[in-house]
Amino acid sequence: MYKIYIIEDDANISRLITEQLTKYQFQCYTVQQFHHIVEEFQAIQPHLVVMDINLPTYDGYFWSRKIRQLSTCPIIIVSARINDIDQVYGIENGADDFITKPFSLDVFMAKVNGLIRRTYGEYASSDSSIITIANTTLNTDTVRLQTAKQESLLTLKEMQLCKLLFDSYPNVVTRQELLSAIWDDETFVEENTLSVNIGRLRKKFEVIQSLLEIKTIRGLGYQLVEVEE
Repeated sequence: MYKIYIIEDDANISRLITEQLTKYQFQCYTVQQFHHIVEEFQAIQPHLVVMDINLPTYDGYFWSRKIRQLSTCPIIIVSARINDIDQVYGIENGADDFITKPFSLDVFMAKVNGLIRRTYGEYASSDSSIITIANTTLNTDTVRLQTAKQESLLTLKEMQLCKLLFDSYPNVVTRQELLSAIWDDETFVEENTLSVNIGRLRKKFEVIQSLLEIKTIRGLGYQLVEVEE
């Protein structure tokens, strides 16, 4: 049974989410102490986190960063904030998806089930390997992108995108291919979600001083290319 950790300060929404997930045989844990979220996360070891943004003490962005330092466990942000910048900021701080309130329970369950399948179920990659191009190595066992100088921990989405780009090198991967491979139903994906994840991945290539970069091919998709030192 998959464990879901629900970090939401609205009791009604927390109850609604819990009832819906429980109906589909998920084991739910709701936050007990908002200033001890990391400790609760470590004790529960959930398979997925549902995170609100407006929380007591610190916001959901802060806790997403903290959780991402410990785990690649998928994080779905559920928030009443509807601005693009909030969604971008959520993904940049480690979230894998963003749902705006009020939301359809069908859409919510589709996103939860999709992330569970991608991470642990029938669509989870069984190819635990090390891929090296130029001076850069993608290690899917440790979920890290690294060079001889530095390394960076990837989120689940970043690793999946990175692996597709590595596997396709030096060919172009279309946006449609990336969306279809990473998200079960691209109908439910916010328009800028792929762009944000690609942008965040680009920064990690820069941080580790990689000789690779992700090039945008206008009107088509993305291509992993080697740049000169």
